[in-house]
Amino acid sequence: MGKPIMAICDRQAAYISQLIALFQEKKELPFEIHGFTKNESLQKFCEKNKVALLIISEPDYREELQKEEIDRILVLQEGAGSLPEHVAAINKFQPAGVLYREIMRVYGEGENIVPFQKKRKSKVQLIGVYSPLHCCMQTIFSLAAGEILAKKKKTLYLNFECFSGFETLLGRRFDGNFTDILYYYDCAREKLSYKLESIVQKMGELYFIPPAASFEDFQDIREEKWLSIVTGIAEAGGYETVVLDLTEQVRGVYTLLGACDTIYTLIKDDRMAKAKLAQYELLLEQEDYIDIRERTRKYRIPFMKNLPAGLEHLGRGDLADYVGKRLKEDGVL
Repeated sequence: MGKPIMAICDRQAAYISQLIALFQEKKELPFEIHGFTKNESLQKFCEKNKVALLIISEPDYREELQKEEIDRILVLQEGAGSLPEHVAAINKFQPAGVLYREIMRVYGEGENIVPFQKKRKSKVQLIGVYSPLHCCMQTIFSLAAGEILAKKKKTLYLNFECFSGFETLLGRRFDGNFTDILYYYDCAREKLSYKLESIVQKMGELYFIPPAASFEDFQDIREEKWLSIVTGIAEAGGYETVVLDLTEQVRGVYTLLGACDTIYTLIKDDRMAKAKLAQYELLLEQEDYIDIRERTRKYRIPFMKNLPAGLEHLGRGDLADYVGKRLKEDGVL
């Protein structure tokens, strides 16, 4: 049996070519893609073939298409024209990445969708970053490590802070976040891959799920469930490495840390910092978290005069050199 068919119909051949190229970059998408510039050609094709997803420009859309053997129709709107309420539609004129996420979102919300499971080359590598000191450099270190690792492997960054501030720091508005992924993992796991494709963003080569808007969304998740959530997300997205920027907001933070291949803890020299670290390490000993202690690497980040101006640039410069050296020394890179 061949791949399910995605058909794209638009009067502009160049637009079709760009859209096909966009989808072909996503090598694991489960579709065979066909393009049409004429409605008549599309009609003849549909008479002989079952189409899983039809993406069609607004001027070419006809209600008669609903009678064809097409599982899902998505109209690319070109203006403020009205369409019937039952017709799914998105704005045609959007940046390529936004358009792709919108298509994945709308298709993934439908029924009878084509199964989509990405493949990893090996077992997922989990890198945990956690410090009882709660220093702001933890996220900087996590992102720098993620951006460096992403140059070698498909890497995902997950943030578990109460308030990440990412929308402000990145100057982006997120239409979905970690909370949506948690819902789909629980209630519509067969659609999780499409939901990931519609939500995941990038900083350079590093993928990340926009952090939850409220830390309270984490509090009802049972301790033993977190590891299956993280590995399930990695499986659904085909990620080879996941960087976990952890806090105590995760019930079962020690379960996740215990599953990590390598753990990074940032430390400081002042008396209060040393006291907090000592209490944390005593707890690990008392609770018999020997594996966490053995896999933990403690680093004191030296003063750096010129840190990158934006989060997207943490993969280069003095900080990246420092983090990259640590990753190599620890056998992570």
